[in-house]
Amino acid sequence: MPKARSQMDRETPSGDARKSAHGFRGDGAAILMQFLKNGPMKDLAALIEDGPADIIEVTALSESISEMLSGLSLYQTHPYHTATPAARCLWRKGSSRLLAYEGSGPPVLVVPSMINRASIMDLTPTLSRMRWLARNGFRPYLFDWGAPGPAEAWFEIGDYLEKRLQPALSAILRESGGPVHLIGYCMGGPIALALGTRQSADIGKIVTLGTPWDFSHFPEHARFQANQKALEASLMTMGGLFGAIPPQVTHSFFALRNLESGAKKFQRFAHMDPASEAARRFIAVEDWLNNGVPVPMPVAKECFSGWLVDNGLMTGEWRIKGAPLDLSALTSPMMVVVGQRDSVVPPASALPLGKAVPHARLLEPPGGHIGIILAPDADEPVWHPVRDFLMENQR
Repeated sequence: MPKARSQMDRETPSGDARKSAHGFRGDGAAILMQFLKNGPMKDLAALIEDGPADIIEVTALSESISEMLSGLSLYQTHPYHTATPAARCLWRKGSSRLLAYEGSGPPVLVVPSMINRASIMDLTPTLSRMRWLARNGFRPYLFDWGAPGPAEAWFEIGDYLEKRLQPALSAILRESGGPVHLIGYCMGGPIALALGTRQSADIGKIVTLGTPWDFSHFPEHARFQANQKALEASLMTMGGLFGAIPPQVTHSFFALRNLESGAKKFQRFAHMDPASEAARRFIAVEDWLNNGVPVPMPVAKECFSGWLVDNGLMTGEWRIKGAPLDLSALTSPMMVVVGQRDSVVPPASALPLGKAVPHARLLEPPGGHIGIILAPDADEPVWHPVRDFLMENQR
């Protein structure tokens, strides 16, 4: 008989959003203000300075600026806070945990990105892919990398794989048996593939979601390639100063690609009913985005220099503790999910993974990077095919 679980055994995925002591909510404001300063406000000033201004154009710009600021204010003052439900903690070591969700059926291990919090998979009772999996015939487990502590400060990805992820898989095998299906999201995709090549006998099927592969299609590739030494020096400096790379670095890396998109979401929020489900969804996702996790400097160097600049995944040069990631060693059936509107991992970057694994199935739903996980209409184009794929040929 399993031993009784105490309340202390149940925990929330790291990343619950909280206001700071002075009431200011998250980040986001700096990105919006940078866009306004260099965009609409600059354009408005130029219109006025050039002489008699077109009143229609001035009015339109003024209203757009007002709506964005209003949306930001509404977000900052909205009383709703993300209430992530608790899950059972099956295993823990250092800053990493394995959360268990009480479904029945084949076990599924979800491996999220290391540069954002695992709570994207279990934000609220209604915004939870983990609980969706549990309701749809699986016994899901969420690997939570956690914020690096002293033990992980100098970890490489290979250290996390060997000292955290593989022991967590062993805990699943002890509790649920095998084989264990893997779902890797974003940066978690290549790490899930590495796990699949190392423990192929324990792994069932593998699904990657929004996983980058060919970084030559990242808009920063050429610029970072031309400044690789400066990039690596900056990462080493930040690692020395802060002990890890602050989450604002990775957040701004993606946000600065399209400041207008990041600003206009607040304009749309200004027109939402504050009591609506859509408003609560916006706040839950925005709180998650603005509550990032630090990354050990060696991991950041692998991602920014080894993956993005050197394109090590595509070329096969990325090494995990000295060994290359050999996709030919994958025996698991595989599905590659690529969001057609993904602005974080461009589709052109993710699609080559499907070609690198000849037996992989390709799914191209009409969604963005977060949308393929949490969009209200993601079940039919994304999660039903994923569910059906994982369930095929189950004994």
